[in-house]
Amino acid sequence: MISYSCSDDDLPLLKPTLPGESSDNIRAIRHLGGQTPSYDWTFSYSDGRLVAAGGTVRDPDTTIDGSFSYTSQLSYRHNGVNIYNSSGEKTVVTLNAQGLIDKMTVNRNIYKFYYREGHLAEWEKTVFENSFGQAHQYNSSARFTYNGGNITGIEYKENSGEPVSITIVPSDIPNRNGLLPETISKELGCLGFEHLYYAGLMGLPTTNLVKSISVSYPSQPDKNYTINFEYSIRNGNTILCNYHTPQGSVASASYEY
Repeated sequence: MISYSCSDDDLPLLKPTLPGESSDNIRAIRHLGGQTPSYDWTFSYSDGRLVAAGGTVRDPDTTIDGSFSYTSQLSYRHNGVNIYNSSGEKTVVTLNAQGLIDKMTVNRNIYKFYYREGHLAEWEKTVFENSFGQAHQYNSSARFTYNGGNITGIEYKENSGEPVSITIVPSDIPNRNGLLPETISKELGCLGFEHLYYAGLMGLPTTNLVKSISVSYPSQPDKNYTINFEYSIRNGNTILCNYHTPQGSVASASYEY
């Protein structure tokens, strides 16, 4: 009688569904003109998986803009993924039964993600900092609303401050490339690690490209603003998103495939 044992090496590797799988994979995202907190990205793929990414911080503060870059390598297992960052930050992710990130730790910092019908519905972030022998904890969180697969609202909160409300109006242009909405990566819960969304590890994309966002500060209405977006499409792919920053500067994001 011959018996066989099955190890993880014999099992198929995890293959997340990429957000733009119905079209060409996105290879690069670059921000031009006026800046909002974001990252420029380059992506590399192998066997239908995102396996490497390079990110560079962009920010309206010129002392921050372009001051930090890092690369991230993704290695897939049967039921998980290992992440290696050139920045030296130890990143560990735990996936749920659907293969989406349930929890992520970056050094001591903790991120938790919750999903509804395949879309990211809520996230929580806890950041620990040490200064002059004192430990400080900072919390932020957000909840999303959807209508017909389109994200339509975000309630974002930092520490004990009042929530910031973001109203999102979808366009009638299908989001075939699975692009994240511009200017709100922080509120979407993925600023600095947007590549994990593009790897298919953070839920479904919003169905249509975003037409506008309106940000409301309940006790400081003078800070409220609205951003309108216009898009250029080539061969079915979105190649450019034009808008103005909250400060009124002309800005754009370009996408390469």
